[in-house]
Amino acid sequence: FILIFLLFVVGGSLTLFALRAPVVKSQVGFTLWSRETLLLANNLVLVVAASMILLGTLYPLVLDALTGAKLSVGPPYFDALFLPLMALLMVVMSVGVLVRWKDTPGKWLVSMMTPVLIGSAILAPAAGFIVDDFDWPTLTAFALAAWVVLGGLRDIFDKTRHKGLIKGLPGLGRSYWGMQLAHLGLAVCALGVVLSSNNSAERDLRMAPGESVELGGYQFLFQGARHFEGPNFISDRGTVVVSRDGREVTTLHPEKRLYTVQQSMMTEAGIDAGFTRDLYVALGEPLENGAWAVRVHIKPYVRWIWLGGLLTGLGGLLAALDRRYRVKVKTRVREALGVSGAAA
Repeated sequence: FILIFLLFVVGGSLTLFALRAPVVKSQVGFTLWSRETLLLANNLVLVVAASMILLGTLYPLVLDALTGAKLSVGPPYFDALFLPLMALLMVVMSVGVLVRWKDTPGKWLVSMMTPVLIGSAILAPAAGFIVDDFDWPTLTAFALAAWVVLGGLRDIFDKTRHKGLIKGLPGLGRSYWGMQLAHLGLAVCALGVVLSSNNSAERDLRMAPGESVELGGYQFLFQGARHFEGPNFISDRGTVVVSRDGREVTTLHPEKRLYTVQQSMMTEAGIDAGFTRDLYVALGEPLENGAWAVRVHIKPYVRWIWLGGLLTGLGGLLAALDRRYRVKVKTRVREALGVSGAAA
């Protein structure tokens, strides 16, 4: 179904483009350092990244259907291909905000990007004061995020240089702020992905009532599990008290549920969400003397991934609500009505 859907959508789009090619043909040219070129590079990177994910997702399914061989495409494949593409996208993105349509003078672009480059080099090492395990991927992520954010700020100051920052900001349209918000969302998402991947901690262990484990500076005290009956399930509900530096942070209640109608077993993790970290505790299988197999997991900055996606989506919505697009639609409607009235 997915392949047929993609064939219909992508194939139909390419067919329409081929049929309308003579109409959309343009004689206007543009140079290498122009917004047209970088928009093309942006779209090219996104298409390659989407194709890479599609290949990694569907290839094991196709191979299994044709040969019966089992293959799992995991982090080594995606880390080696997807992450460099996203890094390239962020590099192009910051430059694309500043360049002009059709042509951009090289000296002017260098003068605009030099402060952004210097600011990124200064801010990137600040990551060492935020995260404990500082490494090259973290440094690169902070440098790229600073590169994108500072590039956007540089463009704001450039566009408001005549009226001044305070008077010039209201003159920037919704589509412009939507672009800035979407770029900020991508930077936040990139930081969330790298920080969560490189600084997460996990342990699988046997825990009896009264036993505790230390992970990432947190103490997890297992107080046992008790039988619990829900509306359509029965479960064993555990109690885990989480503390840090002697102070209680939260109490988690992971569950092992059996849904009686379908006779399906499900694991409900106990989760404490936070802006800078998420704490997970999940019950595995029951062991002797009231002990359980328990998984304790700390995922730092995982909420930043969702926040970045939300900011990007809001940026797209804000850009779509720009007044210029509504004016164009109203103008076309009036022209259509005028033509219809004349014809009548």
